[in-house]
Amino acid sequence: WIRDGSLTSSALLKSGIVEEVKDFIDWYAPYQFKNGKVPCVVDFRGPDPVPENDSHGELIYLIREYFNFTKDTAFLRSKNMHVLKAVDYIESLVAERSTDHYKYGNDSIRAHYGLVPESISHEGYSARPMHSYWDNFFTMKGLKDAAGIQKILGETGHYSRISALRDTFRVNLYISLELAMQVRGIDYIPGCVELGDFDATSTTIALTPCNELYYLPQPEIFNTFDQYFEFFMERRDG
Repeated sequence: WIRDGSLTSSALLKSGIVEEVKDFIDWYAPYQFKNGKVPCVVDFRGPDPVPENDSHGELIYLIREYFNFTKDTAFLRSKNMHVLKAVDYIESLVAERSTDHYKYGNDSIRAHYGLVPESISHEGYSARPMHSYWDNFFTMKGLKDAAGIQKILGETGHYSRISALRDTFRVNLYISLELAMQVRGIDYIPGCVELGDFDATSTTIALTPCNELYYLPQPEIFNTFDQYFEFFMERRDG
């Protein structure tokens, strides 16, 4: 799994374990599809084509995270083709939700505008794909890291294009969150657009590794974890 692999790799790097992460990137990245789509998982059948729209940002995040700990610019440059292809695929996904139907619909429909389409990356949505904020926060992370990679490599043209895509995506992401909370009448960060579901464990990725605390709506982000902590204490106390 690229999801599990990227997060596990981050933990390994923080523990000083480097070569295994490099080996994993070298093995996984070539399974990227020609259109830039990153498979959610690779198994004995090869790359899985099922759409899980967190995958593309996770591969970019993994490559950047490896560089953060090694400063291996040559390796970063050798993987930039995969980064750029993943960005192209992300851009194509965002375009699917950037049509007039979503731009000018009612609040429920407009909450989907500019996001990546629904997927089953979240196990809770396996019965019916949802517009998961898990997917969209990893997309946000991927675009941020992709722009950062271009800056490191001096790829000014790519940097300008990707940073503009990143900034537009961030605006639409937070408009979506506000609309989703408004439509559902909730005071916490929802897990997906459609349900307004409470899912603090999913929301954590907005904080780490995605580093979006500065942009997240307040007090809703604090309410999310206050509510979860109350739930935890009630379980602890029987």
